[in-house]
Amino acid sequence: MTEEKISSYQLGMIIVSFFIGSALVMNPAGMAKQDAWLAYLLGWLGGFVLLWGITKIAELHPNKSLVGILIDCFGGFFGRLIALLYAWKFMHLGAEVIRTYSNYATTVTYPETPLLFFAVAYTVVVVYALKVGIEVVGRISEVITPFVGLIVILTFLASIPSMKTSNFLPILPKGIMPLLQPAFVTMILPFGEFLLFLLVLPNLHHQKSFKRVSYIAYIAAGCILFIIVSRNLLVLGADMSARDIFPSHIVFRLIPTIDVAPLLDINMITTGVVKTCICLYAAVKVIIEVFQLKNYRILILPVAAFVVALSMLVRDSVIEQLEITIQYWPFYALPFQVLIPLVILLISLFSRKSTKYKSA
Repeated sequence: MTEEKISSYQLGMIIVSFFIGSALVMNPAGMAKQDAWLAYLLGWLGGFVLLWGITKIAELHPNKSLVGILIDCFGGFFGRLIALLYAWKFMHLGAEVIRTYSNYATTVTYPETPLLFFAVAYTVVVVYALKVGIEVVGRISEVITPFVGLIVILTFLASIPSMKTSNFLPILPKGIMPLLQPAFVTMILPFGEFLLFLLVLPNLHHQKSFKRVSYIAYIAAGCILFIIVSRNLLVLGADMSARDIFPSHIVFRLIPTIDVAPLLDINMITTGVVKTCICLYAAVKVIIEVFQLKNYRILILPVAAFVVALSMLVRDSVIEQLEITIQYWPFYALPFQVLIPLVILLISLFSRKSTKYKSA
């Protein structure tokens, strides 16, 4: 397999696009109503802990991807078995992202168009990008992602006349307990998904910069999403921002004088393509490393076809997807994104201490 390399800046832009992907239009913290901004901040801080754990694992296992780390910690058989479970999780996540964007297109823009059409058309772009190589995904991200952040800032400024600071009040009317569930959901979605980048890490040209780049990109993506959450709440109010499936679309429509809603579609397509590319790339990389294949490109098309089919089966409607994503997905993702990484970190730290003790 040809070695493909991406720069630190490209990785940072990929991480930002990945995080703001589907969260650009759907807000898991919205159920906290007027305290959505605070629930988001709690989830963001919780994500910092998960990010530290993943970067520490990468530091303890230099020059290894997730599969190699799993084999080091759990042995050949169980390590590969857990890796295949991760491949399923990454494909499932990719299917959910495709379904989210297809639902958005058929709900908001093209209600008469079949859902499958958007899923296939969207995935064709992803397949083409991965066929060309992960370097292309990096180049797309470094060009497009800054414009996504700029559009978010400009729409925030354009929405100021429609904002009401009273929508933030009252703060914590029922205490902090009602914030825990939306904060937990936000921590898992999207911040807990950073584990995928252990499979992109081998492609980083300067691997020692992984930790620094990850933290900078995490903070940048978190700030962008905080602007989105605050903007939607200030413009729509607590009830409407919590009830609406795609609150950002409503906010874009309410901006006076000019129709900027197409900019949201552009943002979604670009960040969504990057996020789906990383999901499929991670799944394919796991499969080829487990079965010791040489070329990941031969698996892109069959895996993409499976993910498209899965995206049509995972949910019956956009309402069901939103409900399951908020109520059940975090607990489904918890072992993959929190428990197994925690076990890996503990085993890695213990092994490191044992090695130092034996050396001494």
